[in-house]
Amino acid sequence: MHKFLILFITTFSLLSCNQNKHSENKTLLKKYDKNGKLIVYNIDVYVDMWIKNKNLDVTVIDTFYINQKARALKDIKNGKLIYFGFHPREFEKLTKMLSKYGIEAKEHLAGCVRIGGFNPYGYEDEMYDEINKRFGENFIDSLYRIAQKEYITQHPNEEYVEDGEDLRAKYLIK
Repeated sequence: MHKFLILFITTFSLLSCNQNKHSENKTLLKKYDKNGKLIVYNIDVYVDMWIKNKNLDVTVIDTFYINQKARALKDIKNGKLIYFGFHPREFEKLTKMLSKYGIEAKEHLAGCVRIGGFNPYGYEDEMYDEINKRFGENFIDSLYRIAQKEYITQHPNEEYVEDGEDLRAKYLIK
């Protein structure tokens, strides 16, 4: 019985410590901006509020984006570069080409919709910006076109339409 009581008190003490820390962290975030507008830090909270009020007027501080961007900057400082893209046919070749420059590649299909000013791609954006800064804005596009041409020449019987044009006519020797 004595051991049970000690276990209960210890568990209760630890849980209340965690709750106090959580309460302290909540108070560190401001509830209102300098103009008195409510601040929203989370997309889920924003969506819940927007469902109730379509004319929602709040200040958005996208902490997820900020944290992802900081993580990317740390990785970049440590020598890590990652290209995020979606090129189903050319991805394998493009990955090999990028690795020669010390760039890792990960398949990623990003959505276009941004809700309330939130951007879920802070890490990906920062990596892309760094690659462009180091290698030039046309670097990825140039490697992609090379990978695309190689894919088409290796698969001459597979239709490859881009912008309404079958690229086999452009890349295959007749």
